[in-house]
Amino acid sequence: MRDESPYLEPELKVADLARSLQTPDYKVTRAITASLQQPNFNRYVNALRVEHAKALLRDPREASRSILLIALDSGFASLGPFNRAFKADTGMTPRAWRADGVVSNPQPKPAPA
Repeated sequence: MRDESPYLEPELKVADLARSLQTPDYKVTRAITASLQQPNFNRYVNALRVEHAKALLRDPREASRSILLIALDSGFASLGPFNRAFKADTGMTPRAWRADGVVSNPQPKPAPA
């Protein structure tokens, strides 16, 4: 499991996180639902993954990378769940999010000579 960003592991389960924290599963679940006010572990993890993907989709250095590769790098195992989670979080598809970022952050035009 990745120490700094375990949510990027596609097969992450609450038991894995509990084991790494050396605490019972139910305590991790309770912390996520009560303290972090998330509906469940999977929704919380997907929210973190979507935030990661949003940053990659707006990063000019990642502009040539496919949506699928960004989904995989963000911890999703396939494109379908990524698209559904992304749209539920942002109201936009990943492709539209990327395009909106290009329009919102246009490249500076060179100064006339």
